Amino acid sequence: MTADLTIEILREIRDGIGALRADFNARLDQTNQRLDETNQRLDQTNQRLGRVEHGLNDLGKFMRQIALDQAKHERFHAHHVERLEDDVANLKHRVQRLENKADIIGPGDPTTRNA
Repeated sequence: MTADLTIEILREIRDGIGALRADFNARLDQTNQRLDETNQRLDQTNQRLGRVEHGLNDLGKFMRQIALDQAKHERFHAHHVERLEDDVANLKHRVQRLENKADIIGPGDPTTRNA
């Protein structure tokens, strides 16, 4: 009787281990499937990040070119603004001389009239 009981207990342990193994294998398969899905999503994310990185690199190159062009234009315009300021100062001086000359000649002088 003790032997039969021992055999019965061993069979139950064996069946329990078999059920546990089947449950473990099913859970392992589910975990592997979720891991595969996660890896696929990660690959897609990496592809998108690669495109974003490429776009940002292109944008950086574009912005550097804009900055270089802007600096070139600023130097160009600064030079021309200086020339224009000199020209305006020269014109102011010439107008001042003409006004002074007109004051000396006087308003009734025939040389100041338009012909």
